[in-house]
Amino acid sequence: MSIEFQVTIKGMEEFESKMGALDADMQDHISQALMQTAQEIVLRAKQLAPVKTGRLQSNIYPQAIDKYTVKVGCYVPYALFQEFGTRRIMPRLFLTRALQENAPKLVSFMSSALQQAVEEASV
Repeated sequence: MSIEFQVTIKGMEEFESKMGALDADMQDHISQALMQTAQEIVLRAKQLAPVKTGRLQSNIYPQAIDKYTVKVGCYVPYALFQEFGTRRIMPRLFLTRALQENAPKLVSFMSSALQQAVEEASV
C-alpha cells in the first residue's frame, strides 16, 4: 500500500485543448514547469515528513503521468498512517501540507499558461 495525491482541476479539458494550439516547444516548457512544481512539492513534503529511519522521506516521489498530469506520492506502506493518523498516531499531513502550501503557485502557473495559450492561439 502506498499513498498518492491527485488533484483534479476544473476546466482541465479546456486547458488541454488550448495547450494543443501551442507549438511543441511551448508545450514541453509548460510540462517541464509543471514537473518542477511537483518536485518542489516533494521537497517540501520531505521537510515536513516525520523522520525515524529516513525511509519515509526517501520514498516520496513525483511522477509525470502525461504532459499536463503529475502525481506526488510515497511508496512506503505506512505512509498512509503517518499522513492521516490512526487511533494511536496523530496525523502528520506531510503530503497534504506540502500540496496546500504549493497550491497557489500551481494555480497561478496554470492560469498563466492558459492565458499564454489563448494569446498564442488567437494570433
